[in-house]
Amino acid sequence: MKFVFLSLFLLFVQSHEPSLDDLLGKVSPGSDPTFLKISDSFARGDQYLRKEASLAFEEMARAALKDGVKIIAISTTRNFNRQKQIWNAKWTGKRLVQGKNLAETSLSDSAKAMEILKYSSMPGTSRHHWGSDVDINALENDWFEAGEGKKIYEWMQKHAEEYGFCQPYTSKECGRTGYEEEKWHWSYEPISKPYLEAYLSKVKTEMITGFEGAHTAKEVQVIENYVQGITHCNLHEN
Repeated sequence: MKFVFLSLFLLFVQSHEPSLDDLLGKVSPGSDPTFLKISDSFARGDQYLRKEASLAFEEMARAALKDGVKIIAISTTRNFNRQKQIWNAKWTGKRLVQGKNLAETSLSDSAKAMEILKYSSMPGTSRHHWGSDVDINALENDWFEAGEGKKIYEWMQKHAEEYGFCQPYTSKECGRTGYEEEKWHWSYEPISKPYLEAYLSKVKTEMITGFEGAHTAKEVQVIENYVQGITHCNLHEN
């Protein structure tokens, strides 16, 4: 199976060199022909991924269903503007962050940013911009530790690699930086790997702007600590 996804990886790299807009989330999945809507059978609401990722996700979900496991995409591609809405709402206190209204705290701007960054990306830095990443079923780690959630997570741990997916944000106990663990977040490596390489080559911290608290991007080293703060799955190694 790894040879299959190595071929997909090479094909994607050869056929699609991501633009700066692609990397920063300046995209419109609903009208962009490189995106494909996931079947309603495996998604909650309208969910789009890049075509290769969408097809791979559906194949994986169908295989899981045969094993009595129902995988549902609940959040997929989020463009810059959608990520900006989420971030700004948390920054201004319109949306609570771990139960706190950050606008009413005495935290420094950098500390506020780091609170939000536990589980939400700065606009222009999210893997969800790329059309490669998907959140499944529920957005709480606890849900995946018992009952149906545990069954789903154990199936994903065992089989997701067969379809090109991996969990980029695992436990930080081994020294990974950045976001907290997210058992719901899975990434399609044949796309996300070349996108990450392109991002690190093309995107500079000063390009991360246009939202509340953007000035903290340099202080928190958002590219070094968060964009690069992932678990490397190495799906394409022999």
